[in-house]
Amino acid sequence: MKFTKYIFTLFAFTVLTGCEVNDYVQPTELPEPTQMGKQTFGVRINEAIWTPFQRYRSNPNFKPVPVVWGRLQNETLRLTVTNQETRESISLMVDKVKGVGMYKFMTYFPKNAIEFTPYASVYQRCVGGNCGQYPVAQTGENEVIITHFDPITKIYAGTFKVTFHNKDNPSEIFTLKDGRFDVRGE
Repeated sequence: MKFTKYIFTLFAFTVLTGCEVNDYVQPTELPEPTQMGKQTFGVRINEAIWTPFQRYRSNPNFKPVPVVWGRLQNETLRLTVTNQETRESISLMVDKVKGVGMYKFMTYFPKNAIEFTPYASVYQRCVGGNCGQYPVAQTGENEVIITHFDPITKIYAGTFKVTFHNKDNPSEIFTLKDGRFDVRGE
């Protein structure tokens, strides 16, 4: 019995501590715009370069949540990216996508949608224990240009600019520009 407990404890320890931690390096440039499903994303937020970051490397026993995720479902393109170091995420949705072209990000989910938030496209961040959701500003920029659209290979690429704001304090604005993404969807 002691041997079994020892083996179980050793196995659990190996599984739980088998993840390696990546070192965060502040990006100095945006990723090159590509159209090959490279899982890249980059944008300037109020002029600062922002890219996703995966805190933990995967190991054979544990697969972390991807930091760049995309999916096309019923003509709605959904992108979600996360920076686990800065505790920020960006969720973007584009409705009625039929191919390459210019679109706008959705601001709200349809009324019958079952979601955790009413905002379809939102910038989220936590600073000093204060977390907030910033929806698309109605008066700011909101443009996404799909430059590659292939539902067969599930590769979607494009560029974008959009403005998010604090709904309780509209003067708190986050301007995202020079955005680019290249995702291989689910």
